[in-house]
Amino acid sequence: MAKSKSQELISSMSAYDIKAFRNYLNSDYFNCDSTDKQLFDHFLTGIKREEAEKELVYSAIFQGKPYDDKQYRYIVSSLNKHLIHFFTLRQLEKEPIISESIACKALASRDCEKAFLMLQHENSAAATHQNADWYHLKFNNAETLLTYTGTKQNRKSTPDYSETLLNLDIFYLVKKLQLSCEAINLSNVLKKTYDIVLIDDLKKLAVKSPFNEVPAVQIYYHILEMLTQKLSEPHFKRVDELLHMHTGKFHPKELGEMYQYIKNFCVKQVNQGDINYLRTLFNIYRAMLENKTLMNYDYLSQWEFKNIVSISLRLNEKKWCEDFIQKYISFLKPEERVNALAYNLSYFLFICNDYRKAIRKLREVELNDVFYQLDARVILLKCYFELDETDSFFYQASAFRLFLLRNRHISDYQKNIYRNLIKFLTAIVRCRYSKTKLQKLQAEIEKEKNVADLNWLRLKVKEAM
Repeated sequence: MAKSKSQELISSMSAYDIKAFRNYLNSDYFNCDSTDKQLFDHFLTGIKREEAEKELVYSAIFQGKPYDDKQYRYIVSSLNKHLIHFFTLRQLEKEPIISESIACKALASRDCEKAFLMLQHENSAAATHQNADWYHLKFNNAETLLTYTGTKQNRKSTPDYSETLLNLDIFYLVKKLQLSCEAINLSNVLKKTYDIVLIDDLKKLAVKSPFNEVPAVQIYYHILEMLTQKLSEPHFKRVDELLHMHTGKFHPKELGEMYQYIKNFCVKQVNQGDINYLRTLFNIYRAMLENKTLMNYDYLSQWEFKNIVSISLRLNEKKWCEDFIQKYISFLKPEERVNALAYNLSYFLFICNDYRKAIRKLREVELNDVFYQLDARVILLKCYFELDETDSFFYQASAFRLFLLRNRHISDYQKNIYRNLIKFLTAIVRCRYSKTKLQKLQAEIEKEKNVADLNWLRLKVKEAM
């Protein structure tokens, strides 16, 4: 059964939220009714909010009075309003830019001139994250100041709109470029076209003064060009330079999203055959790991962790990789650490040619995600191939084919590249003593190219000849 509105709101609360909301309900300022407190307690202790339970809740609160549906709905609505107001206040604590903007307007409306001007000065001095939201705050504050000073001046004075208009222009330009990057990136993945109006005019504007001196404008401008232009490498390099120069001017979340664009660019180049970008991608990851602001912000994704291990081992950075696994496993979410450690150690052991240990370590991996399942099966297949255990190899190959056939969560592209890996690896096992057949197989692999672990497969064909 679907959750009621109250159930949805209350179930989203942490233990700290519950304690804080009780204080909210007990505060005289918020004018909460005793029924708000009682209803919250009843809902919190697990009384079901189903139609048949309404009378039980009503009876517990109003102690034996006949059930009144209208009054019940009224007290539930009252509680919901207080919950939403409480959530809004909690969110404002996490949104200092919005909170400061509202505070400036409140002081101006009360004609608290000294406090208003001081807060505006403090906001400008304290701000560090120069993203679109920051310029929106500057616009709001400049507009509030314009309105406030306008009430203090006589009709002959001329208001100065320059700062207000400039901050509005920068906010719009940054936000438009940022959203355009997101839309184009998404269209490349989903093959969906977005109509982005004025984008050519905005790109021309972005390279002119004063906008070409705004870090956020320049970063998103070059990301956009990197995503859309054929000669994209100069823009990639410029984004990389700008991120190093201005890393402290953006919130870690936004900075991580900016880095994601250049990581995706490197991955695309590697997939197109330019393996020199592996080293570039590795260096980007190292720069991110050394950035304390980024690493202290949030947990490291288990998939990022896996990518870093994979890339470092492909570059034969074994000692660095081993140190990375031991040091950064604690940066993953606690519930992901055991599985991630087992899988990545297994892959590390495989690269170090310790195939039997790799197989044993894989048994510790809980295959609760399709990507872990795919990669674990690839490692098993490779291990039995390297160990020359033909029966086990063919068993794993058959099981892998069946897994690909039955799994609906794997894209057609992924199924194709893994099926080709199984097909070509099986062919090597069957004809490894025939140089003529292996040469023919090598040509077939080069013609196909849509194969998982293509470079490793190429190496195995050469070794078999």
